[in-house]
Amino acid sequence: MRRQAFSLLELMIVILIMSFSYMLVFSSMRHEQSKPKALNMKNLKENLARQGLLYSNAELFCLDRCKQCYLYKDGETIEYEEDLALGDLTVYQIDGDDKLTKIDFGRYQDHPVCLRFSLYRNGSSSQLVVENKTGIYYLPALFAKVVKTDSLEEAEKLWLKNTHILADSGEFY
Repeated sequence: MRRQAFSLLELMIVILIMSFSYMLVFSSMRHEQSKPKALNMKNLKENLARQGLLYSNAELFCLDRCKQCYLYKDGETIEYEEDLALGDLTVYQIDGDDKLTKIDFGRYQDHPVCLRFSLYRNGSSSQLVVENKTGIYYLPALFAKVVKTDSLEEAEKLWLKNTHILADSGEFY
């Protein structure tokens, strides 16, 4: 009786096919995992930091209900090419009477500006309160993370609390 077996060449072909399919499946999974999340209010600072803008004088500004954003750095304006999930924003700042007031950023090339967010060389940024359909966000000027709040009043309190901490330089430093 003769015994049938696989030849070395047949085994090598099977191993090669399995290796190739493994490579295709796992490389595509790794590629999808490394894709950055769409720019939103929670990850705004992290996305800009990842692009190397955190410790530089740069500005992100968005037009037409935040459907299109641009980065301004070193006198050059480039389009922000990653996905956007900012939505239609209402932006507030504290006025001289310690009250939140809506900001009108004006227009850029005849398009309404919905957001201007500046980054500075020392790692600080614009301090804003931003409201959109997903919630209300307090963006601190210093090195803290973005905080989602339940109301504009809560965001105002966070802003004023941080202002009082900065006023006492001994406590801050």
